[in-house]
Amino acid sequence: MRRYARPQGCGARPGALPFSMPVPRLRPLVPLALLAALGAFVTACGRSDASAQPRAAVQASATTPAAQPRSDTALARRADAGRILGPDSAMWVVMISDFQCPYCKQWHEQSMAEFERDFITPGKVRFAYLHLPLTSIHPHAQAQAEASMCAGVQGKFWPFADALFRSQAVVKGMSSPTALFTRFATQLGLDRAAFDQCLASPVIKQLVANDVAQANTAGVQSTPTFLIGDFLVQGALPYRDFRKAVDSALVVARAKRVR
Repeated sequence: MRRYARPQGCGARPGALPFSMPVPRLRPLVPLALLAALGAFVTACGRSDASAQPRAAVQASATTPAAQPRSDTALARRADAGRILGPDSAMWVVMISDFQCPYCKQWHEQSMAEFERDFITPGKVRFAYLHLPLTSIHPHAQAQAEASMCAGVQGKFWPFADALFRSQAVVKGMSSPTALFTRFATQLGLDRAAFDQCLASPVIKQLVANDVAQANTAGVQSTPTFLIGDFLVQGALPYRDFRKAVDSALVVARAKRVR
């Protein structure tokens, strides 16, 4: 097991070390709207450290799309697809995050652009953002997660995520972030009526609840945490260390393909 210098994160027990370790064999990651099995784990803003706990593959725990009205299924699929970057055939990198977590903001602002340049744009990885709103310490995180998914329905998940992270200090002092969401939606050119209708949809609330259930089942403890191929990495690692973890996982993934 490779250990790194301890990064910062929300919710990890003081003194807990981050780690990169093999995780159990998982079925291929697919959009959560399809409610297939998903391996996703978290550590940094959150609860207590669970680094010594074995992780198990996460099973779907919600109603299947077939049981939903066709319009709801379409909405869920669009919302789900909006938070995924990169080609279908590439190795998965999954980030579990909370928009009010300062360490998630740190990673997003210090590493995301380089990660996209080095791995997503060249087609080396497929990247997904999963929500773990830590509502006991971040009261607006649930609403932010839902708003970002509704922006994703209109193809604007990532610009909306940028805006949410930039406004983190402002949101902290608000009694309600709804007006801010409206401003971001207008600035990004979203169809406001469709955005507002989406925010009221139980489908979006269920998608976020699915993310939380996945994280809870996996024993996720804090944010941010990354599932990088077959490896789990906790916390907001400096990009040089994060890149090493991704490069190592890619080597393992290639070796598996040629066996």
